Amino acid sequence: MNVIINGQTYLLRERKSILDVAKDIKVEVPSLCSISKHAEKQSCDMCVVEVVGEGVVKACETQIQDGMTIVTESAQLNNLRREALNKIFADHNADCEAPCKVACPANVDIQTYLHHIAQADHHQAVKVIKDTLPMPISIGRVCPAFCEHECRRSLVDEPLAIRQLKRHAADIDLSLAEQFEPPKLPYNGYRVAIVGAGPGGLACGYYLSYQGFAVDVFESMSQAGGWLRYGIPEYRLPKDILDKEIELMCRGGMRIHTNTLLGQDVSLDELTENYEAVCLAVGATKAVNMPYPGSDLEGCILGVDFLKDHMTERHFSIGTKVAIIGGGNTAIDCARTAVREGADTTIIYRRTRNEMPAELHEIEAAELEGVKFKFLTNPKANHADSTGRVQSIELEIMALGEPDSSGRRRPVSTGETETIEFDTVISALSQKPDTEFLKSARQSLPLTDWGTASADNDSMHHATTSTVLVILDEVLLRPLKRLPTARKRRMPLSAIF
Repeated sequence: MNVIINGQTYLLRERKSILDVAKDIKVEVPSLCSISKHAEKQSCDMCVVEVVGEGVVKACETQIQDGMTIVTESAQLNNLRREALNKIFADHNADCEAPCKVACPANVDIQTYLHHIAQADHHQAVKVIKDTLPMPISIGRVCPAFCEHECRRSLVDEPLAIRQLKRHAADIDLSLAEQFEPPKLPYNGYRVAIVGAGPGGLACGYYLSYQGFAVDVFESMSQAGGWLRYGIPEYRLPKDILDKEIELMCRGGMRIHTNTLLGQDVSLDELTENYEAVCLAVGATKAVNMPYPGSDLEGCILGVDFLKDHMTERHFSIGTKVAIIGGGNTAIDCARTAVREGADTTIIYRRTRNEMPAELHEIEAAELEGVKFKFLTNPKANHADSTGRVQSIELEIMALGEPDSSGRRRPVSTGETETIEFDTVISALSQKPDTEFLKSARQSLPLTDWGTASADNDSMHHATTSTVLVILDEVLLRPLKRLPTARKRRMPLSAIF
């Protein structure tokens, strides 16, 4: 094959991509396609070249053809490569930072605080942790430890126990006569209302209060903590530990008003009128149901409702044989709680054990405690006894098909069924925010299909007519640092966060 590259004619005996040919003949074509993990996501778009008669193409994806005329350098190509590089930098996931830190949703400086722990300087370790994560005592017990999945030590033997080391430093700090506190700035004259005293709201209030803002947190329940208190079982997070951590967070001046329901005891309009900014940290505490025949029978309950009831009134009474529908951490929490109540408990999951989204150590702990697993099955119908209570579940037998959008193989029905007796069915599938309070508010707040705020992905804020409202997820809170004093009475929240 004869091809012309940058005016020079080459005779090629093997059909390759333009990028591979360029490497062979020592013609430079910028490319990041084969570096680090970028190729697993998408083409880098850096290796663009111009083929006369065809236009701009990606060199890594285009095969050499006889008679091609190729240009690898021009002003247009340089501009395209510059734009591609800017896109890569905007969503950078290379090893310029430690992979464990990149994997951490709170972007905690893990390397630095592990160094301080190694030097037995736990005070400094906690200072580093709390710069971006204000609840290390609680989170050090329950976080999913994405950092450990990316720990480089696993290339040698096994990852460091990063989560437990974070908990270790925070527990030592808690035991001291004086715990770590960041310096507190003087009051700047501005007030912020936060709706929700879960981890998102508490973290927001913690940072703002130490930056000189007056912070009022409004919580519908009788105690602060949100899902840390009402969704995570006692065996995973002792509530006396949570209480101590919340007390530490309030030392900056944050005030928590419990038993105050938004939309009933206080309105969103009142808050936007009386505060310079309002942060909605309501969390995703509303269960998402998967209705199917018999799913509303007596003895059927949603997973998050079961966990919340177990931590409060305990109105719901489980039977002796319990089925948990789902494969996530909520399903595991429900199963391990039911086992502790003395029930014969089975998790029903439509995929296999390998596809379960729950953490592996939680799955293993559930197995050790006696939780049974029934994979590749999906509930088709619940059947009642003579009193109207669920008595059995008819299950579809599933098989794994092609991968879906999550990357996991899609479960498909085989057409076969089986029926198993259960007197309690707990459906633990998904959760979403409860946004009923927005219906009566003058303020409009566009929502996504998941019920979350349609906000900017980077700043997490959304401008409205008179102030700025924000919904912060209970699990992922972007750190609030270096908050400047606003110059206007009615300041946009983008000036705070």
